[in-house]
Amino acid sequence: MTKKRAAIYTRVSSALQRDNFSIAGQKKLLEEVCQRNGWEIYEVYTDNGLTGKNMNRPALLKMNEDAKNGKFDIILIYRLNRLARNTKNVIDMVDFYNKYNVEVYSDTERFDTSTASGRLMLQILASMAEYDRNQILENMFAGLVSRANSGYYNGGQVLGYQQVPGNKRMLAIVEQEALIVKRIFEEYASGKGYRAIANALNKDGYRTKKNNTFDTNAVKYILTNIVYIGKIRYLRYTSWNEKRRRGFNPNPIIADGKHTPIIDQDLWDKVQIRMEKASKNPMLNGKGENLLSGIVRCSECGAAHAASTTTNTLKSGEKKRIRYYSCSQFRNKGASVCSANSIRADVAEAYVFNRIQEVIFNDKVLQQVLENVNSSLEAKPTEMKQRLVNKKQQLEETQVKLNNLNIALSTSPDLIHTLKGTIDEYASTIEALKATIAEMEAHKEDNIKQLTIEEIKPLLQAIFKDMDRLDKKQLKALYLSVVDSIHFKKCKEPGKKHDFFITLKINEDVLKEVYNGIEPEEALLSASSSLFTEHETYYLRI
Repeated sequence: MTKKRAAIYTRVSSALQRDNFSIAGQKKLLEEVCQRNGWEIYEVYTDNGLTGKNMNRPALLKMNEDAKNGKFDIILIYRLNRLARNTKNVIDMVDFYNKYNVEVYSDTERFDTSTASGRLMLQILASMAEYDRNQILENMFAGLVSRANSGYYNGGQVLGYQQVPGNKRMLAIVEQEALIVKRIFEEYASGKGYRAIANALNKDGYRTKKNNTFDTNAVKYILTNIVYIGKIRYLRYTSWNEKRRRGFNPNPIIADGKHTPIIDQDLWDKVQIRMEKASKNPMLNGKGENLLSGIVRCSECGAAHAASTTTNTLKSGEKKRIRYYSCSQFRNKGASVCSANSIRADVAEAYVFNRIQEVIFNDKVLQQVLENVNSSLEAKPTEMKQRLVNKKQQLEETQVKLNNLNIALSTSPDLIHTLKGTIDEYASTIEALKATIAEMEAHKEDNIKQLTIEEIKPLLQAIFKDMDRLDKKQLKALYLSVVDSIHFKKCKEPGKKHDFFITLKINEDVLKEVYNGIEPEEALLSASSSLFTEHETYYLRI
């Protein structure tokens, strides 16, 4: 009689090791099983420190391949959860092995997969293993959530702090590191960019918590980490193992921490305001000559264009630098995301400047622009009604979510610490939605004002007054305030390479920004405009 060839599979997880049964212990026990039954050991397959949730374990994959090739007749495991953690995966694996006439033997749960009763027992045991794991994870999760709500830190190492010996959830300030954190916040608030800050830190010999050099991502992470203002943020991402940052959670737990802040609220607010502004207009913080960075938009993906420079060698041997605006998505992520869609900077800048001048001083051109604007304004009541419907639907959905949480809380009062943050957030969202809906209801029947040359022309002339005398920094600031976007597309017309579409954004806030806080009515007395009595924003596509 031919001896059975046995494969031994062992695994431990560094994340969850309930039974504390080591690789060596599992191997020894299963070798003894083979010896008692007279089975020949073909190979021992071991996955060390890998969770059963991961089905791409190297040793497991090799064992599966050997099973397909008929290298052994039976697989020995110490316990069913060594193979997998959920019922479906276990059943699928046993079906896979049976397909190649390979039995499965568990030393802890005795069953024979070749019989109906054995397969039923397998399903029951697999379900119990999955339930057991989920219960443990649920208890662990509840504990972490409770700690976060109580102000205790659940994260890893963070620059500026160290974990208190004997109480790893408490943070204590590391003074030398805290100076680096303060420097990063202060330099960004004063106008420096991520790269400039990182370069300066590296030049001065500073390193991150993990002793790496600083880069833009490290700087940005510090600037957005609320631990530095004494807060705790937990569950920022969900399903991290599968999704990484795609599992972003818009409603993380945020609580007052037990630790001492490094950054005061005023400095934090300054930094966040600047970051928010920069995110809407990427790569705008430089003092260079690129007037339209972040305003020109990609015709393919809609991302902002950023400036770049190439050097061409002329026939004479002279080298000439040429500036371009090209898609920032292409530059940052490559051709798999978008194309360069480049345009020469001097061409785009000249067109924008000349077109604005033409609209301001040519009544015929301005009248045509206003006719197009007024035509789009006529569609606003319909758009307003649809937005109102959407807001009401959002309110109803949020109210249902809040009601469900309150019901859960009434039946399980001990969940108060877990649910309180979410309940408060839903309540706040509901109040904000009600206020928005009330305002929209109040204005939904308002007559849409038609724009006239008499109103718009003096307004535009006041905004773009003396633009030909502005230096590049001033002109760039003006464009950032007033120009909402610039799109372009290739033109088939002979002698013309591109068509441009410039959209101006005009409202009370824009005027205040242009005039350094002076009220529009005061700055534009000559225009005597009543356009902004209802805080309206007008978009003029020129």
